[in-house]
Amino acid sequence: MIHWALQANAGWAAAAPGATPLDTAHPAAVLTAAERARLEALHAPKRRAEWLLGRATAKSVVGQALRAAVPAAWPPEALEIASAPSGMPFARLAPEADPVAGFQPGARLPVTVTISHTAGHALAAATWCPPAACGGDVPALGADLGLVEPRSPAFVETFFTDAERRWVREAPWWERDLRANFVWCAKEAVLKVLGVGLTVDTRAVECRAEPGVADPAEWPLAPAEDGWAPFRGTCSSTVVAGGATIRGVWRRLPGFVAALAVGPAARA
Repeated sequence: MIHWALQANAGWAAAAPGATPLDTAHPAAVLTAAERARLEALHAPKRRAEWLLGRATAKSVVGQALRAAVPAAWPPEALEIASAPSGMPFARLAPEADPVAGFQPGARLPVTVTISHTAGHALAAATWCPPAACGGDVPALGADLGLVEPRSPAFVETFFTDAERRWVREAPWWERDLRANFVWCAKEAVLKVLGVGLTVDTRAVECRAEPGVADPAEWPLAPAEDGWAPFRGTCSSTVVAGGATIRGVWRRLPGFVAALAVGPAARA
């Protein structure tokens, strides 16, 4: 199961309903030594607040995933959200932490984590999967959070496939912005799963919303809460050898749209 959370910077004037406010003025309580050093290296206030919000939200969901699988005390200051050379985040036990439930300081934890932030808000998701249960690889997660905002015809024409453009155009006028931003967020979530981000032609991934609510029994790792709808991302052979289908879930949040995708281990 995917654990997820939406948090807002406490200084953000228009936090989305349901978002947990986070006071980013006192970071030391939740950061490891390496994370504090990384924060100190960021000088722009907006970037500092954004980075801290993302890290704190990620720690929240990583802790949820760990406690559900391995009942133990997992304090946020013991959980380090580090970055692979590709920029993809991963979780490990901080080098200065005490051992927890058999995991040694500095050990990478069998939890996949993903982070997205926009407009003073951060979305993070995590899932527990020990390598032995996942065929030797921890699956990749991708999350994206976006505002429900107008998208120009040029944007849709440039970044969407023919089928995606048609689906947006066929919507009632009041639903077009939601559809356009769902497609974009779903693409970004899938491209994070693949480990390539926006380095490829976004039309190489075609995202299609599926009807109904995502059933965790049919959509692996879907969040247990109602409100998440399923989608499929069809990837061409230009981004995945032989092509692939990535499954995901999406939902509307007040003023935002969120997408989560899950697939095989991505490039680190």
